[in-house]
Amino acid sequence: MLDFVVTLLKKAIQGQGEPITETTELKGPSLVEAVGQGAYVDKGPFLAINTRNYLMSERFASHDPIPKLAFLLRAPYTSINTPVVVFDGSVSKLLKNISGSKKTFTEKLNDFILSLDRNGIMPTVSMMHFILSREEPLEDIALPLVKQSDSGIEFGGALLFRQGKNTEAKLGKEQVRMLMLLLGNEKGGQKFIGKLLGSNVGKQPLTGHSNGIKYGFSVKKNSSKIIVHPESSGLPKVYIGVRLKINVFDIGQEVHTLKPDYVNRMEKELSKHLEVVSVATIKTLQKANCDVLGIGKELKAYHPNIWKSMDWRKDYPRLSIKPHFDVQILNSDAE
Repeated sequence: MLDFVVTLLKKAIQGQGEPITETTELKGPSLVEAVGQGAYVDKGPFLAINTRNYLMSERFASHDPIPKLAFLLRAPYTSINTPVVVFDGSVSKLLKNISGSKKTFTEKLNDFILSLDRNGIMPTVSMMHFILSREEPLEDIALPLVKQSDSGIEFGGALLFRQGKNTEAKLGKEQVRMLMLLLGNEKGGQKFIGKLLGSNVGKQPLTGHSNGIKYGFSVKKNSSKIIVHPESSGLPKVYIGVRLKINVFDIGQEVHTLKPDYVNRMEKELSKHLEVVSVATIKTLQKANCDVLGIGKELKAYHPNIWKSMDWRKDYPRLSIKPHFDVQILNSDAE
């Protein structure tokens, strides 16, 4: 079954109008046959239109979806470069609940997904990229996951796919944020708020707690590099170097009063903290045998002798992969 959603403008005037969401439900033995039924209704899907997002239910995504979607590569006028997003729940029930009663829902959903992408919070995977990943042995993917909440829609993490097939493993939303840092997302703009784990710096009580200081920062620039260290025997060691330039807005002391030695220590503490937190993301990827970080591509391209000595899918989960963060605070007045 396919739900095709169209948002139109009613009473359109220059620069604005009243959005109206209309849903068409199409059924058929297969997805392509359901799409074919669109020829008999006034709003046929995918063809000669501007598709903003492909929204798949988690159930559909869990049952080998690519063979069912592959026809889109050959369908005329298909918006094949449009992002794919997975919904945790029934898409049909979601659309039935909002159609007619919440006319701006699809606009808000689209804006929400765009903001997640623009702020570097989630990976963006186009329909073309997703379909073609089936033919690429080293093309592993994290598909973003959204879910319904009391206030609307919220980001829920990502589903992990290995060569186009669902691994049945997920990353939580904070793990996805760590993934984006490890990938070296150049967009910046991400905001992180938390508490340092076992911090030895500034153990003054904050809101009654003394087990680590609070931090809050926004990323101005983020880059990463995969470094491979060959070993005389056994598997190589892999390091992921991440450089972060950040602006802090909460770091245990007023930003304008920070001393140079405190800034230096906090840069080291934040680096260590992010290393510890990101290890959990790496372990989840290895357990799922899903190389979203592209380590296999790096080995094959730049370390061919090591690559030839490995059985990649067998060895990847056993690799030693360690993150190394280098954090630089930009907006302190310390000199």
